[in-house]
Amino acid sequence: MPQVTVRDVFTECQTGLASHGRLIKTLKKIYDGMTFEEFWEQFLHHLKYLMIIFKREPAIERSMEFVAKFATSFSSTESQSDSATEEPENKLLEKLIDFILQSHNARDRAVRFRSCQLVNKLLNNMGEDAQIDEDLFEKIFDSMLQRLRDKFPIVRLQAVLSMSRLQDPSDDDCPIIKAYLFLIECDPTHDVRRAVLQCIAASTKTLPAILERTRDVKEVVRKTAYEFLAEKVHIHALTIAQRVEVLRGGLKDRAVAVKDTCVSKLLQAWLRQCEGSMLELLKGLDVENELETSELALVTSFKKVPADELVQNFNILNEKLVIELDQLTCESALYWQSLCKHLKSLGDVGEEHLEKVMPAGAAFCDYVQSFIDSTAKEENVEKQVMNEFISQQLLEMAGVLDLSDEVGRKRLGKLVHDFLVSPKVSHTLVKPLLARLRELENSDDQFINNLVLMISEIREPIMVVEQSLGREEKRLIDLKLAGVRVQLNQLRDELDDTIQKQEFERAAEIKALVTELETTKTSLMDQSQPKSQEIRQERNDPATLIKCMTITSEMLAKVALGELTPTLQTLIESSILPGIQNEDPAVRNIAVKALGLCCLISKETARSHLVLFMQISQMDQESIRVTSLQVIFDLIHTFGIDTFAEMKETTDDASSSDKTAEASNESQTTDPDTSQLVDADTTSDTAQANNMANNIVSIFTGYLDCESTDVRTVAAEGLAKLLLSGRVIAPRLLSRLLLLWYNPLTEADLHLRHCLGTFFPVFAFAGRCNQDLVEQAFLPTLKTLFNAPASSPLADVDVNNVSELLVQLTSNKHLAENQGNLTDLQESSNHDSLAVKVCNEILNEPNSFSVRTLCKILNMLELTPGNESNLKDIQVLAEQMIQEVKDKQCSKALEKFQKNIQDLLKIDKTNQTSVATQDNTTCVDVAEKQQNDQESLVCEGETQESNAGPIAAVEVQTHVEAPHLEATTLNPTLETTALTVDENCAEQTKSADEEEAYATADEELPGNTTGIGEKSTAGQQGDEPESALEESRKPKTKRGKSTKSSTAKKPATTTPNTRSRKGKNKTEEHSDRESDLENSVFASPTPMRRPIRKTRQSGKSKISFREMLSEDDSQSESETASKGRPRRTTRSTLALSDVDNTA
Repeated sequence: MPQVTVRDVFTECQTGLASHGRLIKTLKKIYDGMTFEEFWEQFLHHLKYLMIIFKREPAIERSMEFVAKFATSFSSTESQSDSATEEPENKLLEKLIDFILQSHNARDRAVRFRSCQLVNKLLNNMGEDAQIDEDLFEKIFDSMLQRLRDKFPIVRLQAVLSMSRLQDPSDDDCPIIKAYLFLIECDPTHDVRRAVLQCIAASTKTLPAILERTRDVKEVVRKTAYEFLAEKVHIHALTIAQRVEVLRGGLKDRAVAVKDTCVSKLLQAWLRQCEGSMLELLKGLDVENELETSELALVTSFKKVPADELVQNFNILNEKLVIELDQLTCESALYWQSLCKHLKSLGDVGEEHLEKVMPAGAAFCDYVQSFIDSTAKEENVEKQVMNEFISQQLLEMAGVLDLSDEVGRKRLGKLVHDFLVSPKVSHTLVKPLLARLRELENSDDQFINNLVLMISEIREPIMVVEQSLGREEKRLIDLKLAGVRVQLNQLRDELDDTIQKQEFERAAEIKALVTELETTKTSLMDQSQPKSQEIRQERNDPATLIKCMTITSEMLAKVALGELTPTLQTLIESSILPGIQNEDPAVRNIAVKALGLCCLISKETARSHLVLFMQISQMDQESIRVTSLQVIFDLIHTFGIDTFAEMKETTDDASSSDKTAEASNESQTTDPDTSQLVDADTTSDTAQANNMANNIVSIFTGYLDCESTDVRTVAAEGLAKLLLSGRVIAPRLLSRLLLLWYNPLTEADLHLRHCLGTFFPVFAFAGRCNQDLVEQAFLPTLKTLFNAPASSPLADVDVNNVSELLVQLTSNKHLAENQGNLTDLQESSNHDSLAVKVCNEILNEPNSFSVRTLCKILNMLELTPGNESNLKDIQVLAEQMIQEVKDKQCSKALEKFQKNIQDLLKIDKTNQTSVATQDNTTCVDVAEKQQNDQESLVCEGETQESNAGPIAAVEVQTHVEAPHLEATTLNPTLETTALTVDENCAEQTKSADEEEAYATADEELPGNTTGIGEKSTAGQQGDEPESALEESRKPKTKRGKSTKSSTAKKPATTTPNTRSRKGKNKTEEHSDRESDLENSVFASPTPMRRPIRKTRQSGKSKISFREMLSEDDSQSESETASKGRPRRTTRSTLALSDVDNTA
């Protein structure tokens, strides 16, 4: 039986993981049968084969796993056999780690990658109670910290994994955790950020960074962050605000995988931590202030559970199918309401279960009535808020009642009416009450009339007044009453005497007098009592007015009318307009909203009240100004600016009186050309309407500089809507919005940033005319940034980033994707005219500091190859620019631009030549055919000959137009050719990146810092923004300069051949890799220039092999002279300062 060698073991371990246990025992026998030095020499010889392979082949991964298992298997064996020894030694493990740490900074990325991977596997295969020497720990610690700054993402990833067991969460100054926090925020590769999330320990120091990753740009990172929170973070470790933010972000995430992870893992983990009680979980979410998030969490959790199980678990109802009033809380009311709505949405299946958790209509209305009556006298403000929230949920539940039941329908109508007119019910319940009333009333007129009557009852309720008598009147009545009583007593005595004397006729007369006096006595006694009278008394307190205005606004929002009815006109005069003049700001705010809704119905009403809204937007409190601005923008968006042209005189008066207001003062500090923000030819046909539009837009533009965040945001959002709808056509207004978006002062205004960030691409790619507006705003925007003083916030804006965005917004590619019609877009583009404007701007000031940016813009433009006349004009301008501009960097950019123009002209000329050749051939064929036809038709007379002439002319004319059509057809081919050239450039850059590390960046990079991140063939790439807009906003990576050859003016078609030859040389160098393995693979790389922390300088080390790696072990091996691979002078780097903090 042949003896098993180390080579046989390494060969067999590649086949599968199942045989590793047996192979470990076999290799241990070989280890015991020879000295340690002999075994280590053979073991290291085969290990080096694995460490020079960068590609993650399955066989290599199995072999690395086997090496880690074998090296760590001695620790457990020796600890059992040498129990008497205090510290068992594992020479093989120590030797292996020493070798790895000597190789971790090798020049070849494969060696660095495998070194970090092997350290990771060795540490993970050690037991939970494993111990290593302190010096060895420090060596691993320092080495892996260096690899955390490696240029290749896959190396950094393995370094992150290898240091997971070395971190100390109890140490606030742990350098590993600091490095993890840096990578999780700044690393451009999402796989590295994900690996950090998987390895970092949960603590109070790391929790904010982990929560920040729930908003990462990459879906897989966000998913990992939610998994981390579900597995390692208790719900009580988060504040209420953090819980709500995390839950809201996960449930509303665009990625389905992230949303499912949030529901299935995070939400379920929180439920387990709350002992399975959804009510306890709701208590930790603050349902009163975060109603939307709480409802969304309930709805998503309900979808995962069957309906019968939900009903069975809801065990807080009594025999009447209601919750006891003393047990009714905000959480239980919300859960009950959400459950009923969910069962209602299930259709017929849910109706059966709904009857088990919802009482009949009349009984439920009585329950709601009893709850509101029981809480009417509550004086505690906090409990009042809770009771209002519960009442809202109960009224929302009334929406799932069966309205086909006439008894329940009438009872619900009476309940809504009583609550609306009751002074005990606040305005917060108006919205759900009107929603229920709208379900009962289908007619708009009846709905409005009923509500107007209710408003009248609320404003003028019936009051019972008691009127008491005066003292004099009461004294006279008492005197009369006393006299009557005396007469009654006398008559009664006289009646008794007459009866005894049997004078019955006299007795009858006396009895009649007694009866008359009794009536008089009763009348006098009634007169002495206080009188009560029912009268209507008007109420003008703020609570009543707010309730009436809320009813009015909600009513107008729920009806669709073509004109104002007399009832609404009366309501405006009697209630809304007086409310605008009220002293209370809340009353004025809701009155402005109600008047705005009325103006949206009637154009005449909008005209008559526009000036009022303008005055309110400039002089009232901030919240009312915001509401007024929203109303104005809605009116202009609905009716257009032309509708308000007749109000010119009143508007001029209002604008002159508003010069003392804050917004008017701000508008005076803006660009002096803001009065021309609207183009005269496109806005209106009359000068009067044009002036009116200019005045309105000029006032609105002043709000963009307002100190109030809300006012500024509403103004920007409204102006963006007007631009998008075409109501306003203003290039300078578009420029103002761009500058506002980039202004550092608006960085905290997330709503404004999100709104404008969505607006720009939607607006630019909606049509060619919109791109023309962007083109007109291009240079004014850049000039504003160029001329911004140092004290201005605009001085900190990256002009290159703004220019890249504007170039993308004027690109034909994105417009073609939206329009779907390429025919109209191939003849010319905005970049053609933009190139001429930029060239003229450079020639105007060739020595300006802004020329560098403008030269970069020229190389970013995508010119149309078929526009020959424009290309020739640009070529002439390019020659003039090269002569005028003296800056070296600008000259290189201009030379590159000129070469691109020449290439486009040559391509266009080639296409025209080929098309012309085809046309000439066709024309010759047509002429020959025409001549033959004429010869054959001579005998048919002059008539037929005269008819042949026009036919031939038509055919020739058809072929004359053919070159234009052919040139249009060839454009996609030209674009394909250009794309091929770019791909060859990418291949050359990629091959250079695979063999060499990044070098220093361009001289333009600030700080001259070096960062991390580079594309690798192992699939580890930097993150790309999810949209073209986000990519333009993100700082770009500086690319290294390419070395130009002496034949710079040769056609572009020769470039791929040159690059392919360079690639071939690299292949030949790689074929000789084994001969130079000693120095080229394990030589030290260029050190990074931006360390995470100051550590000991390990120095550059080179490892020379004692033996050559060869196929045959028996072949003699000799040492090889070390030859270092030449280092490239042109490299590209990614500066950490250019990486967005949100990755």
